[in-house]
Amino acid sequence: KAIMESETFDAITQIQEYIWEISKMYETTIKELLESKGHAPTKEDPYQMTEEQMKFIQARAHTIFQKTKEADLMMGSLPKHFASEEEQLKTIRELEKENANAGEELKKAIELAGEWKQKVSVRIQQVAGEALNAPAPTPPE
Repeated sequence: KAIMESETFDAITQIQEYIWEISKMYETTIKELLESKGHAPTKEDPYQMTEEQMKFIQARAHTIFQKTKEADLMMGSLPKHFASEEEQLKTIRELEKENANAGEELKKAIELAGEWKQKVSVRIQQVAGEALNAPAPTPPE
């Protein structure tokens, strides 16, 4: 459940980034059009544009609509219901309990590892002592 909520927040962040990109595209498109050369509005047609400007607008519009479509698909994939504050607190308590249990298991594993380390150390000392006290081997004939 916590992973699913994390994925939901990741999706929301992605959607926010898409919306930001779309708004920046609108802004830069308008700015570039206003600053572009060759814009020749007339009194009869104040929106008259060059062919180059029309291609520019069509390309940007296609990109903007594509980004909007992708953002819409992501919004459609979001859960219909978000956890209430009470549900979030319950999840936090469950995770804290799991964390405490994992901490206890880790503590036991560390203690057990310490015991085994001690046993192995004692055995190494015994083997080393036996090897030092063993009679020298006789050379082969």
